[in-house]
Amino acid sequence: MTSNTPEHDNSSAPGGRPAGSDANGRDGAGSAPSSSRAATPATGSGTSGTGTSASGPTAGTRAGTPTSGAPAKGKKAGKAASTGGDWNVFRTVVVLVGLALAAFGVYYLILGTAGLPDTEGTPVNPTLESQFRFYSAMMVGVGAAFITIAIKFQWANMLWLVCLMVFVGGIGRVLSWAFSGTPNYLLIILMVIELAFPAALLVWHKYIAKTSELRKEFSQRT
Repeated sequence: MTSNTPEHDNSSAPGGRPAGSDANGRDGAGSAPSSSRAATPATGSGTSGTGTSASGPTAGTRAGTPTSGAPAKGKKAGKAASTGGDWNVFRTVVVLVGLALAAFGVYYLILGTAGLPDTEGTPVNPTLESQFRFYSAMMVGVGAAFITIAIKFQWANMLWLVCLMVFVGGIGRVLSWAFSGTPNYLLIILMVIELAFPAALLVWHKYIAKTSELRKEFSQRT
């Protein structure tokens, strides 16, 4: 006897497809992951839109960079100005020294030995007068060298040579004191200046140059 009840009535569908399947025969339950995957990019774009993606903090950091860098630039500018000020003071002192030496040289070049103290009433020695005026002209040249070095400071290495010349002149005064007796006190003062000032000037020059170099290296590192 044949039963009238269909064996697979719950799996039959028009067209002979199982219920809940599409035209390609895929199960309807398998469509859910597809919709979930499709929803994922939407969620990602929404997250990116709210600024919580990785690009958000990066943009914020980049935007903040100039603000944080402004104090550093100000410090560098301050250091550069300080270094320039030190060199300006140094060059001013060098110019004043040159002017003083040139003035003394011109004074003795015009008056000769008569411009020296303790020479009143003494007979003029032509040989001594000739030699003295010659070295007075050399003094003018040394003063001009100081002024030129201060103006064209790329010749600063020549400062060492000119300072050495003045220092050796001070040594000459020491020898004169030792062999010929004590000179006038004004010449003793000049002797002390000629021995001490060139050395102090060179130490000062070396200090400013070294400080400028260290500041430059520090600014490059920072």
